[in-house]
Amino acid sequence: MHFLNRKNGRTALAAIAAGALAVTAACSGDGGGGDDDATTEDGKIKLTVSVFGTFGYTEAGLEAEYEAANPNIDVVIEGDGVNFDQEFRPALETSLETGSGAGDVVGIDEQGVTQLFSNSEHWYDLGGEYEGRSADYVDWKWELGKSEDGTLVGFGTDVGGMGMCYRTDLFAAAGLPTDRDELAALWADWDGFKAVAQQYVDADTGAAFLDGPTQLQNMLLGQLAGQGDGAMYVDGEGNLTLDSPAATESVNTVLELQDMGAIGNFASWSDEWNAGMIEGGYAVMPCPGWMAGGVIQPTSGPDNAGKWDMAAAPGIAGNWGGSWLGVPSQSKHPEEAAALAAWLTAPEQQIKVFEAVGNFPSSPVAQADPRVADKTNEYFNNAPVGQIIGASVQNFPALTYSYYHPAVKGSIEGVLNGVADGTFKSDDAWAEIQSAAEEALQLASAGM
Repeated sequence: MHFLNRKNGRTALAAIAAGALAVTAACSGDGGGGDDDATTEDGKIKLTVSVFGTFGYTEAGLEAEYEAANPNIDVVIEGDGVNFDQEFRPALETSLETGSGAGDVVGIDEQGVTQLFSNSEHWYDLGGEYEGRSADYVDWKWELGKSEDGTLVGFGTDVGGMGMCYRTDLFAAAGLPTDRDELAALWADWDGFKAVAQQYVDADTGAAFLDGPTQLQNMLLGQLAGQGDGAMYVDGEGNLTLDSPAATESVNTVLELQDMGAIGNFASWSDEWNAGMIEGGYAVMPCPGWMAGGVIQPTSGPDNAGKWDMAAAPGIAGNWGGSWLGVPSQSKHPEEAAALAAWLTAPEQQIKVFEAVGNFPSSPVAQADPRVADKTNEYFNNAPVGQIIGASVQNFPALTYSYYHPAVKGSIEGVLNGVADGTFKSDDAWAEIQSAAEEALQLASAGM
């Protein structure tokens, strides 16, 4: 899963810098940093699992299931719905640096995993006892759970295989096909997607075609980088690579759609974005596996059941998002926390989470299970979400995430949102992106 919110790159970056000092609630796991709360009043070991977004553990009943099988353990899940970039990550960074305040088990988003796992001293070593779990994962997912020195510090949860969610009522109003297979054929590539967007814009329905710029740009960036050399915004040495094919083409595609009038001014994760989802303010939203059941369905609510559908994304292959669980070394009960993290990320539990909230398993065994592969979603007109998302992640290589990626990414998203809301002109976007990225990189380097 992946939760970001950028309205202005420079403002957001400053907020993150301040948040690293001020925000602690998201990672205030009693079991991890507290001296008095590592056990309950009745003597049970208290393990706090600090997450963000929608990990689905409570919805899947895993908290109660683990406690029933381990009567000496009290599991506390905290942080569902918290924004990763603006709240969770800055607080976790502070907790790791100070050695206090982190949960016993913590979630890490894909685009922050290289940065947060970089120092193995902050994390309990999961190697040895759990090294055999590599068989549960494709190589790239397993390797991203290691720190720079090769220590295993994280277990993968889900992957962000991609589809395209759309409003059938708005497509019908625009005179466009509403059948998912017809649409998948029309936008089999991104030129086809632009053609559909132009037809929608010409129909003048009163609702935007796309929600905003950043969802689409994230989807394109991951897809294009994965099909290329993995390069995105910045390399491991801190050199900007804004001229990479993935960065260039993803941004230029967004700007082209913006100039076409196809992109709405609904900044991702804002109140306006949520309202647009409910009220039909936009017709299309890029849909990683975690987006449909974990975000659109609960936000749009029962009144919009059947209005949303899902089709294969242009180009099909790609990955956006996915997470890991790690055990901070500051935990009072690291062995028990490691056992819980291993259990929560085992293939069977990945399947249960998928059934509950739609987070697509990273385990090939779980992906092949009929409960996943044959899964349909009634809310999305019984769309075969298991097939659509599963097809998008087959043979997809790992992306190259730099330590500096989160900060630079946020600054670029801020500029794109600024283009959508009229702060910047499309013609000035690349100059603004260059400036904002350099500033973000400088601040991130200074904070190392």
